[in-house]
Order: sequence, then C-alpha cells, then structure tokens
Amino acid sequence: MNPHRLVAVVLFLIAFLALAVSQAFPFLDDMPGVVESAIVLVGVACTLAGVYLWFRKASDTEV
Repeated sequence: MNPHRLVAVVLFLIAFLALAVSQAFPFLDDMPGVVESAIVLVGVACTLAGVYLWFRKASDTEV
C-alpha cells in the first residue's frame, strides 16, 4: 500500500474523531467557542490533507 494512503487514513481517523468530539459530547457546552471552532478547523484540515494525499499520484508509478 502507498505510504501516502496510510497517512491519509490516519488523517481521516483524526477528522472523524474531531467531528465526533464537536457533535457528540455534552461537555463542549462548557468550552469557549474558540476551542470548538479550533476542533472543527483541525477536522477540516485533516480531511482536506487526507483527500489530497489519497488522490496524489506516486512519483515512481508509470501511467
């Protein structure tokens, strides 16, 4: 398996956990809005980076 795809899978897991934390846990009511926004932004960044790595062509493969 391509190492870029392994990193992408890890990033997708982090993004999924960020989504779960931002929506599922009731303790977020006590957190400031900045922290909640930061969690969501980390999830979005991980998702975008994971998609980029997943669809990135490996430099050593021939078309």
